[in-house]
Amino acid sequence: DPWDLPDVSALSVGVLGGTGPQGRGLAYRLARAGQRVTVGSRDAGRAAEAAAELGHGVEGADNAECARRSDIVIVA
Repeated sequence: DPWDLPDVSALSVGVLGGTGPQGRGLAYRLARAGQRVTVGSRDAGRAAEAAAELGHGVEGADNAECARRSDIVIVA
């Protein structure tokens, strides 16, 4: 059955490039849907600022740390 999809709600998602317009929008939508999201950036401070602006429990980290702590990594 193509509609019998696995439950991925317990997986964390990292969005590398999460401070740019595409990454930020994707991170927001995933977090709003209930996914645990970390945004990554070359600058951890910039990622933390973006995460605070996004809300919904989004966290920020540098790209390497974002990738380490995420089950799924999206490059935006």
